[in-house]
Amino acid sequence: MELIKERLHYLRQSGELYKFWNWKYFLFSVLFYLSLSCQERSTEQGSQVIEYSVDTVLIDSKERILDLRGNLMHLTLDDERKSFFLLNHFDLSIDEIDLDRHVFVKTYRLEPEGPNGVGDYIYSLQSMNDSLFFTKSITGSSLFDKDGHIIERMVWEDPRDSNGLKLTQFYRGKELVSGTDDLKVFGVNIDSKNGKVYLDVLSVKENTVKTFDDPENSYHDFILRWDDNVFPPVVELSSDKNFIQISHEYSNEIILYNPEGEFVKVVYYEPQKTPKRAKTPNGPEIKSRGRAGKDYQRILEQVRFESPVWDSVKKRYLRLSARRTFTDTYIDDSFLPEIKEEMVFLTIFDAEFNLISEMEIDELDNERVKYFAKDGKLWVCQNFSDELGFVVFDL
Repeated sequence: MELIKERLHYLRQSGELYKFWNWKYFLFSVLFYLSLSCQERSTEQGSQVIEYSVDTVLIDSKERILDLRGNLMHLTLDDERKSFFLLNHFDLSIDEIDLDRHVFVKTYRLEPEGPNGVGDYIYSLQSMNDSLFFTKSITGSSLFDKDGHIIERMVWEDPRDSNGLKLTQFYRGKELVSGTDDLKVFGVNIDSKNGKVYLDVLSVKENTVKTFDDPENSYHDFILRWDDNVFPPVVELSSDKNFIQISHEYSNEIILYNPEGEFVKVVYYEPQKTPKRAKTPNGPEIKSRGRAGKDYQRILEQVRFESPVWDSVKKRYLRLSARRTFTDTYIDDSFLPEIKEEMVFLTIFDAEFNLISEMEIDELDNERVKYFAKDGKLWVCQNFSDELGFVVFDL
């Protein structure tokens, strides 16, 4: 619960970041845009030189105030990569952006309560075929149409395992769905107390749940504790046409399941730009707040991984990772000192997750952003002084 409170506190704080537009922000946006547009870069991968160009895209919001908090993580794309949908917590709605025309086109209103209520705060959004959305909120998970009508509510407490026994329920911070006729719900089941992570697969039709263990158990070693606080690593849950993926922010293996919820394999690879796994400071024993902060800093100085994304045009996977260096300066009572430098790297895999190449991306200073592949290019969301945009890499 402490983790949930901390995440909610951060999100609510970040909701106050909107500020009035002034000429300084405008000038910064213009200069940044001009400095990136149509640049060309090259980087060496062993003896191979990889060239790429960089461009920027700015979205015409049509005076709609878009919700750009939380590094734009509450964003989902349609299957054709023509539009994306962005949660807007200011008025509890979903905003549609046309990615080809770079313009806001429509808002879909939601209800927090009542027969079609989805809760007043939504953690995640997934666009599906047949004009459906899937959301996870503080009150539960729901499948609904673009008119805001609930099609299905996901109830984890009722289904049984294969033996007909009720399962112990833990907090599921991430969920996504697969299929519509035979609906499967995938949830990351986190037992922070015992340092365990599971993947739960709910069959809505059969009213059963299958639970899969993390074969690497890489979650356990990175849990930080101090006083009554538990600070576990982020476990990512993502999907594409091929796989459901579980990944860890401090260890680079990727656990793959098929859309039916069956285990496929664990992807292992040897990166050259970063360690494949951060070294744990001193195990998960209880520490002071200051010691936990130092341990967290040491982890981030080594490596942090984001989820891979599928490029359907060039048939490859793209993944961002990063290493940081810090100053000795703490602002107020911050958990970490100020960041001095962040080096962001891009790893490219083929369709079978064989490592193709790695490179440092100088144009990025943060990997904790929403990114995706469209038209064979990497699109990285950016907040240009409260205006939505993208840095686009053609490589």
